[in-house]
Amino acid sequence: MNKKAVALLSGGLDSMLAIRLMLEQGIEIHAMYFYFVFSHGNRDEAEKNIKKFTDPLKIPVEISDGTQELLSMVKSPQYAIGKNMNPCIDCRIFTLIKAGEFMNKIGAGFIVTGEVLGERPLSQRLDALKLIDRESGLEGLIVRPLSAKLLEPTRPEKEGILDRERLMSISGRRRVEQLSLARKFGIEEYQTPAGGCLLTDKGFSARLRDFLKHDIDSDMNNL
Repeated sequence: MNKKAVALLSGGLDSMLAIRLMLEQGIEIHAMYFYFVFSHGNRDEAEKNIKKFTDPLKIPVEISDGTQELLSMVKSPQYAIGKNMNPCIDCRIFTLIKAGEFMNKIGAGFIVTGEVLGERPLSQRLDALKLIDRESGLEGLIVRPLSAKLLEPTRPEKEGILDRERLMSISGRRRVEQLSLARKFGIEEYQTPAGGCLLTDKGFSARLRDFLKHDIDSDMNNL
């Protein structure tokens, strides 16, 4: 296994911190950003914000639009959905499968995510993380640096590519440790935790249900 990894980058603080922790261990990072109209609004502005983080670090970014795939998951989720129309587990499996394909394409050795154990009630429980790893076909290859010490060692840790002692043991929804790390790394701009996916919003989900019921053309403008 080599020291090259694909890191899922959302624009949120957790994924930024995960990348910085990997860079500190000498890992060559290729970021992968998934644009979803439900989460990121204007695409040009979203990509501009991502590059404010990656450009100074000279990290290449692969950009993928997953809106139509996510809409298919909303219509027919395979796994449990949240309180509204958020198919978080299906969505995570999709992004990781795509990241795995990109990993193989560029010859990287593993995947990095900013997931924190227990931070999100549906997709970041321990049982959900294990399900996601298995269904994505990437068991042992997904490193979650912020919670790594609370999870089973991954292949990069077992093979000495990563020093497990330099990884974190963060859990839950309090962000005290993340904010401390952000100050250490000088990260000041990132998406607010409350500004996430509109599919978790009760009012938006009600409008989307009505939209789908009338079978309106699901182009980007309408969405």
